[in-house]
Amino acid sequence: MRTQIDKAHDLAERFGGWKDGVLAPGGVKVSDIAAEHGTPFYLYHGEMIVDRVRRVREALGGDVEVTYSVKANPNLAVTQVIAREHLTGAEVASSGELVVARTAGFEPEDIVFAGPAKTDEELEMAVREGIFAVNVESVNEINRLAAVAERHDKNIGVGLRINPAQQLMGSGMRMGGTVGQFGLDEADLEEAVRRTLAHPEHMTLRGIHVYTATQVFEVDPLIEHCRNIFELALKTADLAGRPLEMVDFGGGFGVPYFEKLEEFDLERFGAGFQELLAHYRTDPRLEGCRFVFELGRYLVADAGLYVTKVIDVKDMKGKTFVTTDGGMNHHLTATGNMGQVFRKAYPILNLSRSPGEGEPVALAGPCCTPLDMFGTNIPLADPEPGDLVGVFYSGAYGFSASNLGFLSHPNPAEILIWQGEARLLRPVGKPEDVLKGQEALV
Repeated sequence: MRTQIDKAHDLAERFGGWKDGVLAPGGVKVSDIAAEHGTPFYLYHGEMIVDRVRRVREALGGDVEVTYSVKANPNLAVTQVIAREHLTGAEVASSGELVVARTAGFEPEDIVFAGPAKTDEELEMAVREGIFAVNVESVNEINRLAAVAERHDKNIGVGLRINPAQQLMGSGMRMGGTVGQFGLDEADLEEAVRRTLAHPEHMTLRGIHVYTATQVFEVDPLIEHCRNIFELALKTADLAGRPLEMVDFGGGFGVPYFEKLEEFDLERFGAGFQELLAHYRTDPRLEGCRFVFELGRYLVADAGLYVTKVIDVKDMKGKTFVTTDGGMNHHLTATGNMGQVFRKAYPILNLSRSPGEGEPVALAGPCCTPLDMFGTNIPLADPEPGDLVGVFYSGAYGFSASNLGFLSHPNPAEILIWQGEARLLRPVGKPEDVLKGQEALV
């Protein structure tokens, strides 16, 4: 089993050909980026994202659509890189993400909107934009959406997000097949179809959406789960009395952040799914149907690097502590504070030193809380103040998923490596940014 340091070395090679302490994705040295723009910063590798999107499309087959879950990384330029491939649609979970998707270039007919608590304003925006489907999550939401569509005298596509009776096993986080806030109970499917079809002038039943888990690594249970979704789709088509236009299988392909996790076998899953699709696609109830996988983390996670600078190195009762200028305030997930039951370290390297394992250290951020810790046993090679530390797998759920206002440290920069250039997307914040949008007492 490969260790985290082995995994970090592999990721560095994949990201930018790391050699003798020099990481240069696209030919641009990370140390030069830090010197020009300051630290901390998120660095995204556009070509890696494009390569992953193409690999997924090839594995799943040309008749399967891939939809980018914008929540994973809503940075506009990152979203544009994906949109310009013309190989994907977009799945959004808020009005803000809908703005990003449209600005990035996704067409309305390739956008779906999911989320357990859509406001009337968000439903109105979806209707005005004319997106392909609002994936409704309750019978009440169907009624609300119908009222909005009628008020605007428009027709809106509807996907029924179903919480299936059967769980997907072998996953990291379950959002279906259990009791929770996501989706319609499978027992309510007939009523949901009836309510949707009751508004033919203002609602069109597109199909179903089933997203039950994320961080899935086991291929066979996922294929069986897709088989169950196909059967649920046929049941829905029977209830509707006509073929479906969409079956959204969710996604959740795993990213191996931690030790003892291997890469998701994309090729084996793709082969299994294509075989499954060949069996069901000839059913007249799925004639002309769009088959969709929505992926976010899997498309962008390994194409992102969080870079932070060592501020201090000190010994405390026999333990070496290394503190950096960014931590949980900038990268909540990498410090294990985004709902993880067990806090484990991401693959991390000292980018200012030659490849080597180094002695284990505790790596902490700048926040005044013991929670601000990347890890307590990280083999960091010879850390000294001023060194650059790289946290891999940082392309997803990084900047936007963090509590950036905590302790009022300036925000990190966001930078994209694209076509051999380092393009500044968002500058490093300034201390006075904390006052933006606030009004003082007169």
